[in-house]
Amino acid sequence: MRIRSILLALLLLVPLCSEAKDVKPKAPVVTPEELLKEALSAYHAYQFEQATTALEKYFTALQRKRLEVPDSANVLEAQIARAERMYASADALHVVDSALVRISQLSELLPQGGGRFYSEHQLPDGLSSVATRYLHQSVDSTSSTELPLFAFVDALTRNSIVPSGGSLTWLAKAGSAWERQEIEMKSLEGASRYLSPFLLEDGMTLFFSAKTSSGLGGYDLYMTRLTEQGNSFFEPTLLGMPYNSPFNDYLLAYHEAEGWGILISDRFAPEGYVHVYRFTGRPAFLSGSKGGETSELSPDEAYRRATLSGVLYTDGEVLPRPTKGSRAKEELFFHLQGSTIYRYWSDFKTEAGRQAFESAETLRRDLLEQRARLERLRSSWRQARPEARPILRSEIQLLEAALTQKEAQLQSQLNAVRRHEGVH
Repeated sequence: MRIRSILLALLLLVPLCSEAKDVKPKAPVVTPEELLKEALSAYHAYQFEQATTALEKYFTALQRKRLEVPDSANVLEAQIARAERMYASADALHVVDSALVRISQLSELLPQGGGRFYSEHQLPDGLSSVATRYLHQSVDSTSSTELPLFAFVDALTRNSIVPSGGSLTWLAKAGSAWERQEIEMKSLEGASRYLSPFLLEDGMTLFFSAKTSSGLGGYDLYMTRLTEQGNSFFEPTLLGMPYNSPFNDYLLAYHEAEGWGILISDRFAPEGYVHVYRFTGRPAFLSGSKGGETSELSPDEAYRRATLSGVLYTDGEVLPRPTKGSRAKEELFFHLQGSTIYRYWSDFKTEAGRQAFESAETLRRDLLEQRARLERLRSSWRQARPEARPILRSEIQLLEAALTQKEAQLQSQLNAVRRHEGVH
């Protein structure tokens, strides 16, 4: 009897035990290092609000651990705020073609205009021995992926501007000799190296790239002008977007007489590569005017304008994209597999497949236009005077490299369409 009483008491206790509260699992601990990495990742993706939020959490995490905020984090905070302001007023740059180029091949493929860029081994006789001394002051043995050191020589071969460590040196030709000019270049705070000087045809306006703490990160592009006395430059001005980015922006040139320019940046490029963007039309900042307000654009359009991602112009207009309403009955030709051929947009089974094919069509139209341009350049080269052929040759080589990449990109995009449509 007593044993049954004990068993009954134990059975009554079981429900009480089962009603105990569940213990909630602890939230995963995010380290300050992970928060800083998140902020940097968001910054490089142009997600400035998310970058700011992650950085604020990083500061809070350091405060809880009673750790000091490193200077690099304060610099990043300023860079994010600066980039967000630039994004809101990015210039509309009319990019007509772009190519992904190995940094090691850039000296050979760099498009040249009236004023020319020369690497150390390309410098003209007479200038080479003088300019090389200054170029060697800019050598950074710790980096194997940075841009080659380019000296600039104007169209008349009378003036040259050479990177020399944390400054630039102006050389002028006196008879057959090159002499250093006493022209003061105002130093930028924290600048360690200057790269890629380019003097506009007015002989006054200078572009260059520098690695500083007051830019957007990495190398940034600056502009300055000679004073009226001609013995010094004004304080350099940091250029806005899309010329600068959170990545390395190495070179900007604009050939006024010919109406075109180039921008070289490693934004969104694999390590060891750079994007070479070729554009037409005078940049808005040279006239002192604003390029526009991105708040008036859709989010996708604002992103493309500020980053140059996916932007391509032809005859001054953005390449058209078919609208959803009009494309259903529009004819097309796409060999899916075997005897299956799509002839209408309505043939696609998936929205992802339709979107992927739309991107492929944009690439295909671009390829057709660039192939036609290549043929025109080759024709011009055949008819050109011997002294004009080197400039055309470098442009042809750059375009050939770009076409090879875009052809592979098109084939990859078409294969992506097939995967979306169920072909394995």
